[in-house]
Amino acid sequence: MKIFISTDMEGIEGISSWNEMTTKEAWCAGLLKQELSYVISTLLAHADIEEICICDSHSRGENLLYGSFSDERITHVKGYPRRNYMMEGLDESFDAVFLLGYHASIGSLNGGMDHSYSSSCIYRVRLNGREVGEVEINAYYAGMFGVPIALISGDDILEAQMKDFLKVPYVRTKEGMGRYAAKMYSPERVKQTFETQVQAFLTQKEFEVKRLDGEVTLEVDLATTVIADAVSIVPGIKRLDGRTVQYTSSRYEDIFHMILTIAMLGGKFAQYT
Repeated sequence: MKIFISTDMEGIEGISSWNEMTTKEAWCAGLLKQELSYVISTLLAHADIEEICICDSHSRGENLLYGSFSDERITHVKGYPRRNYMMEGLDESFDAVFLLGYHASIGSLNGGMDHSYSSSCIYRVRLNGREVGEVEINAYYAGMFGVPIALISGDDILEAQMKDFLKVPYVRTKEGMGRYAAKMYSPERVKQTFETQVQAFLTQKEFEVKRLDGEVTLEVDLATTVIADAVSIVPGIKRLDGRTVQYTSSRYEDIFHMILTIAMLGGKFAQYT
């Protein structure tokens, strides 16, 4: 069995703000490693594992120290920029994707550190008219390879958002009380939930592979008009109004990469005056 784990940080236990990630960087990285250890130890104990690929995907992807896990079956994607960012290294050889430490989409009431691929420039993302966050965007990317999302962790706000989208084991690490406030659970409770839900993954027989086939229309509401001024220069993008741009393609890979392009370019103009 091959498992691909895409890790973010906002949904990790114990963390309530980006300020903590800056001022307590090593502590936050330790919490990420701790949650990964719950997952990895359970998988290695109960499954025939060929590879566990950890894709370090928060910010520049430099949160997990090299050599954090000594088992030779564990691989580690790190660094930035990279072509497929949070899903770099995924291909059709993997059996399942875990999304660890994920968060609610931008604009979610009480969602911890809510955003959708960029906290500085993207206000909302829609695919074929449906508002989406990073889980949905990445799930459709995994679907190109026929690989299902099979476990998610994060706060209760993301959990509620996922109920109608994915029926997979979910690890609730905390309860959102605001963008930078949460009710935290004990490490012992989180560990037990991870172990239970990883084993639930191993016993669940079928997982839905998410796909967006045919023509897909991407619409992105940007934070300011100057960000839209910059982004609208990209070939293929149509500007709908002051802050909204649109892109259409029959290839989801192009849609995915356009989201990354908008986030990367738009972020450069987030503080532009």
